[in-house]
Amino acid sequence: IAAFANAAQTSESGITMAKKADALLSRITDHMGVEPDDYSFNGVLLAWSRTSGGMSSARHCESILRSMKNPTNVSWSTVINAYAHAGGAREAAGLLKEMEGRAHESVGHRSSSSHASKTLPIVVYNNVIHAWSRSTDPDASKFA
Repeated sequence: IAAFANAAQTSESGITMAKKADALLSRITDHMGVEPDDYSFNGVLLAWSRTSGGMSSARHCESILRSMKNPTNVSWSTVINAYAHAGGAREAAGLLKEMEGRAHESVGHRSSSSHASKTLPIVVYNNVIHAWSRSTDPDASKFA
């Protein structure tokens, strides 16, 4: 899967490479009866995020993210980055907001202390700022 993700970035047929990574993930799940781990899912997400497929590829990344049982910060960040490169600043910002909500909820379940917090990686915020910097929305600077 990692080889397809790397090839998706460097080849003109990036979408083909991402589809092959997707197919391999499906084969692992459907035909081998094995539950893929986070690395496998993240590799497929990375392959799709590196294609030149625009919003269609970014949406596909999000659908994979939604299918994961416990997506990692890397998973979320990869999808946010896919939207950033596809011109989907609003979608990227929406995922960040959802991520922040999930982090807040997980802290509430772990500790009753008002001082508990779960900090998201700074790269996630940078990806959203990058998305807004590329946006054609006239109010983008207000959201960044």
